Amino acid sequence: MKRFVTVGCVAAVLAMMPVAAEAADAGGPPVYRTPRAMIYDWTGLYVGGHVGFLDTDGDSGFLGGGQAGFNYQVGQWVFGAEWQMSATSIRDSANFGPIRAEASLDWISTLAGRWGYAFDQWLVYGKLGAAWAHVSGSVSMGPFRVSDSDTVNGWMFGLGTEYALRNNWSVKFEYNMMEFDPGTIHSVKGGINYRFGLDPRRY
Repeated sequence: MKRFVTVGCVAAVLAMMPVAAEAADAGGPPVYRTPRAMIYDWTGLYVGGHVGFLDTDGDSGFLGGGQAGFNYQVGQWVFGAEWQMSATSIRDSANFGPIRAEASLDWISTLAGRWGYAFDQWLVYGKLGAAWAHVSGSVSMGPFRVSDSDTVNGWMFGLGTEYALRNNWSVKFEYNMMEFDPGTIHSVKGGINYRFGLDPRRY
């Protein structure tokens, strides 16, 4: 009889061991796993549009257009190039007796290198490159009219910031100074970009 009691006790103890071990684990301090930091990856080809204001040594107006570029990220540094083209609303005219003169700034364009520093979804950047402006004018007197147009080139400098949204979209705000001979153009604009590629968030 004592043998059966002993065997029964041993069997009961063996049966209780997994439950006791689980209870001991449950009663211990919780184990926290530190998630790996998620960093936005700015690398890729993007296209977008923009609107804003510009000033040309006294004449001011609106601008609107598009841009395309490419970014490559190394650590938190972002390097790339961007092309922009904008139509403008700047027009001017004057009358000299029977003679009427008209002039307009039809469009401006830039091609610049871009470099910046990323704070995850924020990017602060600068730009430096070439600029072009197309101007046209005409002089008329009665039924007679003479018109001409020209494209001038210069250089540009810019500063901006961009914030990444979900699904590869981002919004930006930018200032540009374009220097021509003669004349300087200042512009401020807001825009939106779409970056092509895989999920822009990586580990």
